[in-house]
Amino acid sequence: MRIWLLLGLVTAACGDNLKEAPDAAVVGSDAPTGFVEATHAAPPQVVSGGGTVLATPTVVPIFFTGDDETQGQVEDFLGMLSTSPYWTTAVSEYGVGAITIAPSIVSTDTPPTTDADLETWLTTNTDGTHAPWPVPDANTIYAVFLPAGVVLSDGPGSTSCVDYGGYHSEDDPVTGQPLVYALLPRCGASTIGTPLDNLTSALSHELIEASTDPTPFSAPAYTRIDPDHYIWGHTPGAEIGDMCEYVTAAYQKLVGPYLVQRTWSNASAAAGHDPCVPVMDSPYVAAAPELPDDIAVMSRGGSTTTKGLSVPVGTSKMLVLDLFSDAETIDFTIGGQDAAVFTGGQRTLDLQWGTVLGNNGTKAQVMVTRTVANTRGNELEITATVGGKIVAVWWAFIGD
Repeated sequence: MRIWLLLGLVTAACGDNLKEAPDAAVVGSDAPTGFVEATHAAPPQVVSGGGTVLATPTVVPIFFTGDDETQGQVEDFLGMLSTSPYWTTAVSEYGVGAITIAPSIVSTDTPPTTDADLETWLTTNTDGTHAPWPVPDANTIYAVFLPAGVVLSDGPGSTSCVDYGGYHSEDDPVTGQPLVYALLPRCGASTIGTPLDNLTSALSHELIEASTDPTPFSAPAYTRIDPDHYIWGHTPGAEIGDMCEYVTAAYQKLVGPYLVQRTWSNASAAAGHDPCVPVMDSPYVAAAPELPDDIAVMSRGGSTTTKGLSVPVGTSKMLVLDLFSDAETIDFTIGGQDAAVFTGGQRTLDLQWGTVLGNNGTKAQVMVTRTVANTRGNELEITATVGGKIVAVWWAFIGD
């Protein structure tokens, strides 16, 4: 539900290819004659918790006085987004339709600085007595753009532009229509680009997730992962924007001159192609781990059995990686790290890499040693890199 700041992980990129996500029924139909994608583990699928999506989302942009320049840029971006094939490619397979942009609201109020204040402020202004604010309905997203210098914080680990670059959520009324909203802080330049690049990429991420999972607490929709890939729900997170967030190449200028984030497609993943759509012209490459063990973990629904590699403390085991691509390509580089680096937790895995360069059909190996006991297990990030950019990330559960 939040697009986290990734400690310099991503860099800005550009491109204009907008190929649709492939149909899983025509796997390999677009591959060169004679080319066969190497065998590898099935990729994850994001599954619905049963909640509804926004069939016809309408965005209400909300700004504060004195922010005219950024307001004009955001409105230009949203106008282009509403007619861009980027939007359709990202959301149509999940039952979300065209997006409409409502007239902007410019508030003279003091901007909220906590999420509780934000919800109270939105609920008050959307009670039907504050024109021109529309009342909530089943398809409305209120997008609140904080001015530069305003920080929203709910305590340690939850501060805008320090811990996250945006989030979407819902209020939780006792009765009535849930109010769906997105919060977009004004962050400075980063490794993905300018402050405007940060804003539009975060906005694209949050609007897509608010449409495919509008009520993640009261009635979750696409915010869960299949049991075999349970660990992906921790990092990167199981909403379709989160699933591609750690991929450098997911950030592309696909809506006019504006940077957006490509997001997860179940159909493209199942077809053996790049799961982050729109897919790009270059071949998709990745390294999928062979996870031989069935490991019980605690989840929201109780106990879940997931795929992983069991490595008790003080022992080492070899993790095999299957390198693959969906077309002929040059060799690519693989790597990885204990995912605790992203959460500030203790890193308890020592990794010794064997082959770090390979191609479709290469079997690479990494020796995994558990240095500290961890009954909850660990998560391992596995990356595929081309030209200095991370083009694919796979996540593996390492049990204790």
